[in-house]
Amino acid sequence: MASQIVRETSEIIRRKLSDPRLQWITITRAKVSPDMREARIYVRTLEGGEKQEQMLQALRHATGYIRREFGKRLQWRIIPEPIFEIDAEAEQTERILKKMTELNYGGSAADGGTDTGT
Repeated sequence: MASQIVRETSEIIRRKLSDPRLQWITITRAKVSPDMREARIYVRTLEGGEKQEQMLQALRHATGYIRREFGKRLQWRIIPEPIFEIDAEAEQTERILKKMTELNYGGSAADGGTDTGT
């Protein structure tokens, strides 16, 4: 169910919403509550700070429309209310991977990241 929410939300945003605040958005994951009344949809964007808040505001403004589209597309008995949140977990993972890459390459990619042992 969660993966279907991710696919449908991405499709709705890409094809049905023309808000410029939603240009560089990625739906990373979703969690559907056990009673199926809510779907927490986690998003990322290349933008930060105020632009990120504007993106969330645009998504929250479109919540009713997105839920109606879910109803048309999903054919489920209960249509979950979308709740949008910034995916802080994905951002943290990205920072960790970047740090690990820097440590592996000694903070410099001048030698192409290879250790010749000389």
